[in-house]
Amino acid sequence: MIGGDVAMTTGSDTIENDVTDAESVTMDTDAVISEEDALRDAVRLRSDEAGVDSPRNTQVLYFDENYGNNDVRLIELSPDLLNVLKEEKQFVMRGDDEEDAVLCTSTKTYSLRECTTSNSLLLTPDLSTDTKTQSQDIPIRHVTSTNFVYYELKLCRAKLDKMRGILNNSAYSGEEHEIEGKGSKVTMEDLMSCIQASESEIKQGLDELGAIELNGYWRVIEHDYKTSAVSRILSLLEEMNWSWEKVPLIESCHTLADLQPRFVTELCLRLYGTQESESEEEVFIRLIPDKICRFYGQYILSSSEGKFNLNEFTEVWQDSLPDGMTADLKHLRGVALVNRNSQPNIISYLNALDLPVDPGRRFAYLFSRQEKWSHDDIIPYLEDLIGPGLTVTSLLLKHCRSTTDPKTKQKVYNSKIRS
Repeated sequence: MIGGDVAMTTGSDTIENDVTDAESVTMDTDAVISEEDALRDAVRLRSDEAGVDSPRNTQVLYFDENYGNNDVRLIELSPDLLNVLKEEKQFVMRGDDEEDAVLCTSTKTYSLRECTTSNSLLLTPDLSTDTKTQSQDIPIRHVTSTNFVYYELKLCRAKLDKMRGILNNSAYSGEEHEIEGKGSKVTMEDLMSCIQASESEIKQGLDELGAIELNGYWRVIEHDYKTSAVSRILSLLEEMNWSWEKVPLIESCHTLADLQPRFVTELCLRLYGTQESESEEEVFIRLIPDKICRFYGQYILSSSEGKFNLNEFTEVWQDSLPDGMTADLKHLRGVALVNRNSQPNIISYLNALDLPVDPGRRFAYLFSRQEKWSHDDIIPYLEDLIGPGLTVTSLLLKHCRSTTDPKTKQKVYNSKIRS
C-alpha cells in the first residue's frame, strides 16, 4: 500500500499488428489509455462500495511492457546522507576489481554492504509522496522493476595505505634523476580514481605524507634525499650561528640553492617547523623539536637492520640533535620497539606504517616480533587501524588475551592463537 489503496495490473492485452504502423501506434496508445481509465474507475468503485471518499493521494501501480529492467541498484540513505547528496549532486564509488567498493562523498568514505529483504521493493520513476495535495485525478505509476536487494552504507576509515606506495614509486630524489618517463607520476585525478577515500581525506593524507605538487604531479621527497636536505639545513644553522627557533626561510633557500632546489629547502622547513613571523623581506620558521628529534631517531634506527643497545643509541641520537633539543623515547612512538626484558635493554626499528593493514595479519606479525606486549607498547601499532566502529579496545578483545606479568604486576597482552 502506498499512500492509500493501490490497484495493480500485469500489463495490457496484446494488440494485433495487422494494420499500418500509424494505426498500430494509435490503437496501442488508445488501449493503454483505456486500460488506465478502467483502473481509475475500479479504484473509485471500490471506494464507493466501501462508502468512503477516494483515499488521498491514491496511485495505481502499473506493470507495463518495460517491467523487468534491472539496471538500477538501490542504496539506503540516512536523512543526513540524503541532504549531502542533494547538496553535492553526486556520490562517487571507488575500488579496483580486487577491492570491495566504497562510496565517497566529498569528505567521508562509506563501505557498501549488500542486504536482502523479503519485501518487494517496487521501483517507479515518478511516485509521489505528497499527502497534502488532493486531486480528483488518480495517477498511474509505471513499475519498472521489483527488487529484493539493496545496499547499506556504513561510515568507514579512509583506505589511504595504497597511496604511500604509489607516491614512493615516483619520489623526488634530485633534478639529475628527473628522467622523462621514470616512475609513474600521478595527478590528483589519478589518485582520486584509485584511492578509496574522499577528496578531502586524500588531501589530508597527502599533507600527512609531506607530499608536494610539482608541475601538476603529486610527489614525495625520497627518504635519503630528504635526510640529506634536512642535514644541510641544520648544518647551515650551525655555520651561520642561527637559532633553530628563528630560521630565515628565504635566505636559507638562497644559500642552499646550489646544493638542493629551493622548493626542497622550503618544504623541509615547513614540514619540520612552523612559521613564526615575517617581514617585508623575510619569513622566519621555528623548528619543532619533537619533529626534528623523531626524524633523526628514526633515521638512525632505520639505517641499521640490527638492534641497538638502548643507552648507546640514545647517546648517538642526542649527539646528532641541535643544541637545546633533548631526545626522548616518546618521540619514537610507533617507529621503535624497546625490549626491556633483555639486559641491557634493546631498541629496534619497527614502523607502524610498514605493517599489514589487515588487523589479523597485523597482530600475527606483532606477536612474531615479541611474545608479550604491555598496553603502552602495543597501542602505537594499532592507532592507524582505528576508525568508525573500530576501537583499540575492540581490537585487543578480539585478537589478544591479557595476563598479569608476575614481575611488573602490569597487564600484558599475548596472542589468542597458540603457536
